[in-house]
Amino acid sequence: MRIRLLALTSILILALAGAAFAADINGKWKATFEGQMGSMEMNFAFKVDGEKITGTMGSEMMGEQPISEGVIKGDDVSFAVAMEGPMGSMKINYKGKVAGDQMKLIMQFGDREGRELTLTRVK
Repeated sequence: MRIRLLALTSILILALAGAAFAADINGKWKATFEGQMGSMEMNFAFKVDGEKITGTMGSEMMGEQPISEGVIKGDDVSFAVAMEGPMGSMKINYKGKVAGDQMKLIMQFGDREGRELTLTRVK
């Protein structure tokens, strides 16, 4: 019985420790995106509180927009940005993984095919 309790306690501690070690994405990140209108630089500012991500995404062409629905678990990250443009409003979903000073994301516009995007931490 004692061994079972010790094993269960160890598993619980390891599970909680894993949740506590989410990738640190706080701060500024940038990416270059090739779109229909040419190359565009995108800037991201992330603020993390536990597993919740907030912040902003901005570009010269689209201005600055708030990040919503942001979640980080370990090295998995996802968030959304609502954009207002000449063709109406559009929600862009981002989902991917963090690896050190890079974030590899799939950027999804509605039901269109996703596009890869690499963010790099600004130092």
